[in-house]
Amino acid sequence: MRDYDDFERRLRELSLPNLEQDALGEVDGCAIYRLMVGGGPRAKRQVLITAGLHGDEPAGPESVLRFLYEYDATRYSNFGFLILPCINPFGYVHDTRENGTGIDLNRVFEVDNPPEEARLVKAAVAGERFDFAIDFHEDWEAAGFYFYEGRKSENWIGPEVTKNVESVCPIDREHDENDLLIADGVFKVDPGWGLQGFTPYLLAFHSDHVMICETPTSLPMRQRTAAHLKALETVLRHYDQANE
Repeated sequence: MRDYDDFERRLRELSLPNLEQDALGEVDGCAIYRLMVGGGPRAKRQVLITAGLHGDEPAGPESVLRFLYEYDATRYSNFGFLILPCINPFGYVHDTRENGTGIDLNRVFEVDNPPEEARLVKAAVAGERFDFAIDFHEDWEAAGFYFYEGRKSENWIGPEVTKNVESVCPIDREHDENDLLIADGVFKVDPGWGLQGFTPYLLAFHSDHVMICETPTSLPMRQRTAAHLKALETVLRHYDQANE
């Protein structure tokens, strides 16, 4: 079992300018947190960062904490961030993909009567529009980093992402005939998935550009978080340059 109290302590100890932090609600006795940072007068881009949808993928929440502890307000002055650092606390504590009622939260965003975690997340992003949304995941079967990209313009930046991530983590280049391949290690968010998954839901209603990052569970935690953050850094740099 993982220590969620320790995770909460690390959130409380954050000291950042313009940081707002609150609990969306509680599920199974654990709070689900929302953090907002940046968004000052220079902010031109709104970014959503999420993690911990699957509780047995701890590199996502750890990557969020690392991003926040290394946050540079000057470097990210063009951005406002809304961050959901651990959507499935029960799964995080018990090292399970599913929540406390055995439901995969990544399959319930457009169903009747979704579980409480999904309702809280949908309420947190209601009325929001993001330039970019990224969801951190892990894959215990993967040999390296890969990700899914969804972009309504289909102006893919995936090859640039994998090129940069490869400096800290190998790229998983395997794929099968059902994958919508963009480049090695980069796949399209498949319209055939429908809207029950979190990222397709975001692409349909809250953002024109989304990404699901998958790191290999077999690698050390430090390397997995480095891969997630290198992908995020690449996309932020892309949008920062677009502001100039």
